[in-house]
Amino acid sequence: MRTAEHTQCNLCMCEPGYTGKNCESGYIPCSPSPCQNGGTCKQSTKYSYECKCPPGFQGKNCEENTDDCPGNLCQNGGTCVDGINAYHCSCPSSFTGEFCENDVDECALRPSICQNGATCTNTHGSYNCICVNGWNGPDCSNNIDDCVDAACFNGATCIDGVGSFYCRCTPGKTGLLCHLDDACTSNPCHADAICDTSPINGSFTCSCAVGYKGIDCSEDIDECDQGSPCEHNGICVNTPGSFACNCSQGFTGPRCETNVNECESHPCQNQGSCLDDPGTFRCVCMPVSASICSSNAPARGVSGPASPNKKRNAPTLVSRGGQFTYKSRTNDWIDGGRLVL
Repeated sequence: MRTAEHTQCNLCMCEPGYTGKNCESGYIPCSPSPCQNGGTCKQSTKYSYECKCPPGFQGKNCEENTDDCPGNLCQNGGTCVDGINAYHCSCPSSFTGEFCENDVDECALRPSICQNGATCTNTHGSYNCICVNGWNGPDCSNNIDDCVDAACFNGATCIDGVGSFYCRCTPGKTGLLCHLDDACTSNPCHADAICDTSPINGSFTCSCAVGYKGIDCSEDIDECDQGSPCEHNGICVNTPGSFACNCSQGFTGPRCETNVNECESHPCQNQGSCLDDPGTFRCVCMPVSASICSSNAPARGVSGPASPNKKRNAPTLVSRGGQFTYKSRTNDWIDGGRLVL
């Protein structure tokens, strides 16, 4: 006979041996099994059972996960995270390993963790940055303002650097702290010289332009007294801050270093070959007639008479080895050249 006690919520409280919403079914332990999470059901009496739970679970029906964290081995602030019949350690960023037992070397892991040339030193669970002069902060990224304790005078402006500062002086002042009068303000140096002021005592120094010397660069250097810079017997003439060369005949250039090529004007006639010599030239003529290289040449073996067409520095005809050569001459007045055989 089955009876049921009804509640206000219309729930049936069944007598032992019955089950179901309306206590309509006979109760058989372990059918179906009430054990969870892989537990094994075993009937102990007519109306009772026991669950044999797998490792990591507990409770009447194996419904509870056993907390494996009590007595855990996590170190260095690691947090135990429970699993199923196990646990693992969640480590802070400065430690690693199964139980957070290993210190992380931040200096090796992140070589640029310390900035601006700082030295990184690993410590237990952290690191230190040893900053170079002019920087501070945990990673040495902050430039120290050196102007905070600086003293620039006479209205100068302090400019912060790295581990240093400098004072931008107002006109007329100089020195590391702009505390001195600038001696260059009075323009003591000669024109084209560069005036530099000593930051130690404010005195001036003149850097002279080429060709000048002296404290204020006003003294002209006589380059001609130092050994003539002119070549090929050129005459040196001193000039303010420099020199000039008066070149001998046949040479040109600032130092008379260039030989004038007299053959460029093609002085040889009738297909004669011109040979340039220092300060002069020669004509090499083919031996075909007495009037070699010039239609106005004199007769063979005689000197030509003077004529209105006399030329200064005209060439001289010379016979050598079966060839005729005109050689230029200086300071002579000849008519077409003098034939020599």
